[in-house]
Amino acid sequence: MNYPDSIFSETVPVDEPLDLLRAIRGCGAAPLFYWERPDHGLTIAAAGAVAEFRASGVGRFRDVSERSRELLRSLNPGRSGDPVGGPLMVGGFGFSDRACQAREWREFPPAWIFLPRLLWVRRGARCTLTTTWAKDDRDSVDRLLARALQPPHSCHRSADPSPLLELRPSAPTPLERIDWRERVERVRSQILGGALKKVVLSRRLVIETDSPIDPARFIDSARTARPSCVNFFVSPGITSFVGSTPERLVELDGETVTSSALAGSVPRGDNPEEDRALGDSLLSSAKNLEEHQYVVNALASALEPVASPLNVAAQPRLMLLPEAQHLFTRIEGRLREPRSVIELAGLLHPTPAVCGVPREAARAIIEREEPERGWYTGAVGWIDAKGQGEFAVALRAGVIDGSRMYLFGGAGIVAGSDSEAEFAETENKLTALIGSTPLGTIA
Repeated sequence: MNYPDSIFSETVPVDEPLDLLRAIRGCGAAPLFYWERPDHGLTIAAAGAVAEFRASGVGRFRDVSERSRELLRSLNPGRSGDPVGGPLMVGGFGFSDRACQAREWREFPPAWIFLPRLLWVRRGARCTLTTTWAKDDRDSVDRLLARALQPPHSCHRSADPSPLLELRPSAPTPLERIDWRERVERVRSQILGGALKKVVLSRRLVIETDSPIDPARFIDSARTARPSCVNFFVSPGITSFVGSTPERLVELDGETVTSSALAGSVPRGDNPEEDRALGDSLLSSAKNLEEHQYVVNALASALEPVASPLNVAAQPRLMLLPEAQHLFTRIEGRLREPRSVIELAGLLHPTPAVCGVPREAARAIIEREEPERGWYTGAVGWIDAKGQGEFAVALRAGVIDGSRMYLFGGAGIVAGSDSEAEFAETENKLTALIGSTPLGTIA
């Protein structure tokens, strides 16, 4: 879609409290985008599109980066990098640079980003509304805003949405376990033969209900149970991609670029003592430390040519989530020359945390074994006029298509992997989005 010749934008402060998720859900527009990091006090909500860019192939990151920055600069030249300062473009990209043929991903191209008609950004106590419209189209934006601001009882909601407690998957079948074991062993044989060091395999779980599933229910649950995660919801029109991810792919704030290595995990314990023991075992696990170091090394190698000095923690820490404990390492540097957050995402994606080592060999296996991944293990995020912004790896996520939901969960396979242990890890991750256990923090 080519954007109109004349696009206008206006940003105003919002003083009245507003449920941003309900506002975009109530306006009746498409596409929709919602992103929140509760512990950072950041929420971005967007509805409707004045312009959108889609791309595929090896140049998808460069393509959407250049086009989005050109459009945003034409709207708001000289605007600061503070995301509450004006227009943003929002969207994401898939694991592969090729279109996914699975029906549930039919609305999600390899890369897609759009300029919203309505955009709310809340950071702490401060909230702004940016309205954007094409020439002679201001009235339609005003009507859209009026619908978004209607009282909650007037908002459009899915008919009789299924409660979260009803979304309980059935136990895995023996055939599923056999298929997983065979896939793991095929990969392990290549690792032991020296062709690979790591491959991240995943499983897909389909849940069907008697009535349409409301994506907003997952955000409502996640914002309380998972405040340190990025809770997101993206809907091009009919289907929705929703998730609560703990993993930042890249953030660009001024000249500071930050990424996070998140790999290696164990379950949570049934009590504090067991939980601490499991965490200690993770910190001393040779298998998990090896898996984690692959990610650290890959992120550092990708960023070193463009950012210095690069600060990498000497030892990983624990990130505690309801479903698992993860090894976590923060990586930060200062850009040597201007780059956009989308360009940086292209340098880093896919990381060994979602793909493997070496990257291209692992990616080839994944695209052959798991052609339905779509945006799972891709990323969602936003970019401003200066190229700054943030993208989070799309984990703990699923696609909603009416009364059907497709959930995804993966595990990193290395030489020391045990198929049963890795299967259990995928089970924890598959159900993370529909769980409600209390959340911990980085320890």
